[in-house]
Amino acid sequence: MIEPFIIHFSSYWFFCGLFYQYDKKFITKSNENKKKYYNAIKTSLTNQICFTLPIFYLLYNKINQVILDSENDSIHTILLKLFITINLSNLSFYLFHRILHNDKIFKYIHYKHHQFITTVAPSALYAHPIEHIICNNLCFLIPYLITGFSRNITYGLIIFGSLTTTLAHVDHKFKFISNDHLYHHRLYKYNYGFGGYIDRLFMSYYN
Repeated sequence: MIEPFIIHFSSYWFFCGLFYQYDKKFITKSNENKKKYYNAIKTSLTNQICFTLPIFYLLYNKINQVILDSENDSIHTILLKLFITINLSNLSFYLFHRILHNDKIFKYIHYKHHQFITTVAPSALYAHPIEHIICNNLCFLIPYLITGFSRNITYGLIIFGSLTTTLAHVDHKFKFISNDHLYHHRLYKYNYGFGGYIDRLFMSYYN
């Protein structure tokens, strides 16, 4: 009954392991960095098991229903659903993320995630439980439940989400990838969304 969670859990840690070679330069700088890295692993595991797993369990019947309803979608329907889901997810994540940067809220919730100025892959889910539930889960699950996809596309989206969120927190300049999220952790007031276009729309983009 928890196949989506298993896909999420395994793909997330697969990519964390894959990007470990880039995280090593952070870990080996000091014992404090090493402690922060393992604390990121501990917190990510806690958030996944204590919060993401129950969410997937509670929503399993709904997820399974939208999967069944979407198995015979045409390519045009799939593309339209992808467009809607990606943009709704991005917009909702941007808005809630920006709310968490409000001066009256930041120090109580979102500050935890920003303890990593130089980020590492496992710090993607290093967050306060409230932030993890809303920004890391519901901002993506609710748009998905509105549209729905077949099982294979659902699992593909989960894997893609694990890739993008871990990659966004790897402190390395890749040749063909512009990792704008690194600037967010350094400058705080820019690049709240992913992909850059929402931030350009709201004039909060920096590169």
